Amino acid sequence: MKALGLSRTTKTIDLARKFLGLGTFNVVLSVIFTAVVLDPFLCVSVSPGMFGCHDNMVTSWPGTWLFIGYFTWLIVGVLGAFGWAALYYLGGILRGKTEVNTFFSRASMIFFEVGVLGTTAVMAAVGYVGGGVIATGGGAAVAAEAIALDIFPQLSTDPSSIFSDMPVVLEAAFIVVALLGIFVGILTYINSKPNRAA
Repeated sequence: MKALGLSRTTKTIDLARKFLGLGTFNVVLSVIFTAVVLDPFLCVSVSPGMFGCHDNMVTSWPGTWLFIGYFTWLIVGVLGAFGWAALYYLGGILRGKTEVNTFFSRASMIFFEVGVLGTTAVMAAVGYVGGGVIATGGGAAVAAEAIALDIFPQLSTDPSSIFSDMPVVLEAAFIVVALLGIFVGILTYINSKPNRAA
């Protein structure tokens, strides 16, 4: 175990700071996402008939996925990162859990961020591309084709294959990665221990 570096530990206060930094980074990303959504020519939340928009993305499928992805990002990505920071900080102060395994704490953080960012990005991409087609006057079949061709090309032409509908496959893969990060984080917290020097 020592040869692989799996026995190294990190203080929970340091891990809490890293999650606090990750949460702050996620807030910055949220501000950038919000600024993009406010462009009226993207037809995200403008009234139909304005700026050349026949409909808006937020109220028409599949544009609703942009809205769902954004709020999922705010709840899970931003509040989740701050929640992990609070868990490790309070665990060190109130419960005396001051050390965690370095490898697993880093793996938890990376899996969590990649999974949540990937999941919400797929939702937003589906909503943006498909909703953009609907908002500019296209139909549902055209929107589905745009999603399939423009952002997530299928890996199989066989309609019975799971790889013929790539947005679903990518979404599921990123959700599994996020859940793995949460699971590893919970196990890391459960297996945290008091400081050896104390």
